[in-house]
Amino acid sequence: MKDQSVKIITQPSNELSEDEWNDISIFMKEFPSRLKRSAEKNYYKSKLLYSPFGKSYITRALDANGLCVGLTTLTKKLFKVENQKYDAFELGDSYVSKEYQGRGIYNQILLDALSNIKNLKISKFIFSTPNRNSMPGLLKKGFILSNYEIFTRVLPLNYQNFLRIPFSKFLISIYLIVINAYFKIFFDNKNLNIKNIKSIDEIPNLFFSNNDIEQYRSKEYLNWRFFKNPDNYLIYTIYVGVKYIGYLVFKEVLHKDQNALYLADVYIDKKYLSFTSKAISKIILLNFKNFAFVSTWVSKKSIFWKQISYCFPINYKNIPFIIHKDLTVDDFFDKNKNIHFVIADGDNI
Repeated sequence: MKDQSVKIITQPSNELSEDEWNDISIFMKEFPSRLKRSAEKNYYKSKLLYSPFGKSYITRALDANGLCVGLTTLTKKLFKVENQKYDAFELGDSYVSKEYQGRGIYNQILLDALSNIKNLKISKFIFSTPNRNSMPGLLKKGFILSNYEIFTRVLPLNYQNFLRIPFSKFLISIYLIVINAYFKIFFDNKNLNIKNIKSIDEIPNLFFSNNDIEQYRSKEYLNWRFFKNPDNYLIYTIYVGVKYIGYLVFKEVLHKDQNALYLADVYIDKKYLSFTSKAISKIILLNFKNFAFVSTWVSKKSIFWKQISYCFPINYKNIPFIIHKDLTVDDFFDKNKNIHFVIADGDNI
């Protein structure tokens, strides 16, 4: 039953006023992220206004005073399936204020958002990585669980503050020595050079197609996703000798008040696949004393799965990846295709 106390409105993100962006930022502070990413308006504007692939959309539930009490976003993306490009949207940031929950408002928001995209006929792929609270409603609205097999992989580092046992500092010191030795013995390579960069101009305009299904990368994409993002990233270009072979992006976050590092993006020429773990391990060794753990997402169907798993030995949890069945073309459901999906391909990084 439709709740008459709120108004549901879907708009392109570029139609919102500064006051409305401020209101969204205030609303989102009701839902603190475990990763403690920015909740200021510049974060949402960066994500939803500046995609190089086209307009993103925001659907809001507004109370009688015109204030946001519920929201979902559709961020514009571009995916490739065997080098053919497909316009895509990621559904993310789906929330309803606590006092308005249980009234069916989220269903109204979701229905309006999806109906808008369907009517505009501007997308071939709609996906999401939902939390367990929003999953049931999404499955009822045409989404289905995919077979993309995406997992969180973790490497504990200087995690002594997570332990509450005697001699934990000593045990962690020994553990870090072992980690250091493991990476140096198995992954050290004198031909490998990595450069910590600060400008998009330092990345060569050279991109490789590695998997059958993957998000489209370009300098415009990287500039939007990382360099113009108000959150903190460590961005590295990778060379074998003087030959550029790709890049790695790590995000600095707080997790339960502990410094953590997330491998957000990995993009390496598959001709140099064996250098993936070498490059990741070298960067971890540069930073490992400063972080409680380092983590990433990766699909088991990605060509990078084995190389990333060498550096992230713990399979922490499965990431539910859902696709809207009626608003996605058949190419994205092929079980035999290689699939690459990492944290930065998701909406909340």
